[in-house]
Amino acid sequence: MTLFVAGVHAVGKTYLLQPVCEQLGYRHATASQLIREQRGQSNWTVSRQVGSVDENQLALVAAVDRLRAEGQTLVLDGHFVLRVGVNQHQVIEMDVFSKLQLKGVLLLEAPSDVVAERLAHRGDDTWTLDEIARFAEQERAHAQAVCRHLGVPLVSWTMPTLAQATQALRSMASPASKLRQYEPRQQT
Repeated sequence: MTLFVAGVHAVGKTYLLQPVCEQLGYRHATASQLIREQRGQSNWTVSRQVGSVDENQLALVAAVDRLRAEGQTLVLDGHFVLRVGVNQHQVIEMDVFSKLQLKGVLLLEAPSDVVAERLAHRGDDTWTLDEIARFAEQERAHAQAVCRHLGVPLVSWTMPTLAQATQALRSMASPASKLRQYEPRQQT
């Protein structure tokens, strides 16, 4: 089973997911980590610009298929939109998300100024507040479209606590989950 956690760069996905997945016994992996493992190389920069988008998505799907075949519950940390250049964003094709066979999506959000500060702390000063806000809006819009298309739940949180993220992922992974259809839930 694959659960997808998305959001703009530096929103806190990895920071939040590592302890949550450890507690739940789920495998946590970033999309970039799986792509690197599958392709044996890195092809993006500190400014989060991605090249070879199509090849990377094929590698991601292959890596997720491999983990799914091993029977692991995977929490995939990634994006619905990629930064291909400063102020240049590319929506990931719907087909990629279909092939990932997602069971649910958790969209993390944070104020643009918080994200900008975190990006600067990582050494990336190429983002403006306007670009962060536009990227986040594109991420949200495509998350909604993908979840609606796939008929999977979408839970959206602004700066969730560990307990909130744990509950959202546990609920989506439960065989008895009532979150079977697209249900946007904005909770702050």
